Amino acid sequence: MIRRTTAVLAATGLLALSACGSSAKTAATTVAAPASTTATTAAAAPATTAAAAPGTTAAAGATTAAPAATTAAPPASEFTAGLGCGLNNGKKAEGAPIKLGNVSTKVPGIDFSTGPAMMDAYFKCVNENGGINGRPLQMLEENDNLKPEDAAGAAKKLIETDKVVAMVGGFSIVDCPVNGRYYAEKGYNAIVAGVPGECFNSPAIAALNMGPGYSALGAAQSMVEKGVKGTVISLTQKAPNSDYNNSLAGAYFKSKGIAWTDILLDLPITDPATDIRNAISKAGKGGGVLLNFTPESGLPLLKAAEEQGLYKDVVWGSSTPLNDSSVAAALGANWKGLININAELSLLDDPNGEMELYRTISKRYNPSAPLGSFQQMGFIIGRIIVKTLLDMPAKDIDDPKAVNAAIKGIKNFKTGILCKPWYFGGLPAGNVPNNVDNNVVPDGVGKMVADKKCFAIAEVEPILTAVRAAEVAQKLNVG
Repeated sequence: MIRRTTAVLAATGLLALSACGSSAKTAATTVAAPASTTATTAAAAPATTAAAAPGTTAAAGATTAAPAATTAAPPASEFTAGLGCGLNNGKKAEGAPIKLGNVSTKVPGIDFSTGPAMMDAYFKCVNENGGINGRPLQMLEENDNLKPEDAAGAAKKLIETDKVVAMVGGFSIVDCPVNGRYYAEKGYNAIVAGVPGECFNSPAIAALNMGPGYSALGAAQSMVEKGVKGTVISLTQKAPNSDYNNSLAGAYFKSKGIAWTDILLDLPITDPATDIRNAISKAGKGGGVLLNFTPESGLPLLKAAEEQGLYKDVVWGSSTPLNDSSVAAALGANWKGLININAELSLLDDPNGEMELYRTISKRYNPSAPLGSFQQMGFIIGRIIVKTLLDMPAKDIDDPKAVNAAIKGIKNFKTGILCKPWYFGGLPAGNVPNNVDNNVVPDGVGKMVADKKCFAIAEVEPILTAVRAAEVAQKLNVG
């Protein structure tokens, strides 16, 4: 049975999974200015004007240092937000800040703060390049400490005391189930990086990612294509929302005549050799093992399978978090092409112009952080809200009602980091605007490489079916 509503987490210090991203280290020391851009959308991208690093001007193919302010306008681009930081005019924003808020989780073992930090890095670049009609953005982040009462208090403080005009870039385990109804009552349309099912079934919340449920489902589809048969064992952490994390993948396996069993493990994993041997034994030769863990838990299981000589006995799959170059390097040559990892976003070394902009801004404004999926999400959410605010009449920027109406109206936001354009939707059955993903595999050296690009996530539940019908009717997710 697919369970959409998760229990509210009450345990302090609970280690939980987020399949929305990873923290790969692939920072480059220089960034080349592209003469053209390869889109990651279904449609072929037109050639673009050479894109300099934000605030710089560079010839095509030139290598640029950290960007300096200039008055140059961003070059023409197929990306909705262009290829610069907001107005990109080199003028420092001044005056009363425009306040944006988010609720995120940061506790020992679960640190999602890298996503909001990258969003704030983009805001810093925007504030050095004109801000929003000359005014700076200010991000106010509240830590929910993985406690429902803290999450509720944080949202209320941000909206009622701090007077933020929008809730954007929340990376939280508990925000959606605790605050979804509150956001709707207050008229706020939150853009998040979603984890639990409630981030995808509220008309007042839209996620940039697709979360662990849909991501594991994408991995399941790739495993079936690679010939898995008999039985699949899925593994995830023991937590109140764990039955949802793997339930969509389980429904897909069963629809294909493949038996499925979900095993929940306590974190931290103390005996990966026994845990993975047990899973492989239950799957049997030619069966499959699907992991739904972040690297600190998933990698020891994979290495334990290798050390016991069992890694070739089954077909392997994983949700997004193992899409991490450090994981690829740690796995090494034996794992070349062997594990199918769902990728909700583009590869970290993708040469398209928007990814180059992301890497450049990260290097200058967020230099201590590695590149990774969480950071990609924060960057794009920042781009979405900046473009939305810039397109609004200046007189409406301080009006939460007007700002959130504009957020709800976001349609077909083109980015080089997602397979298809993003939209808010506000659909009554739920929002899953990112529902077309990639499959990546380790290259045996130190990178994850593309295996299958931009395939539709299977409709194994009513929400995604309703979402796809709405997309056709409203011409969403196109372009």
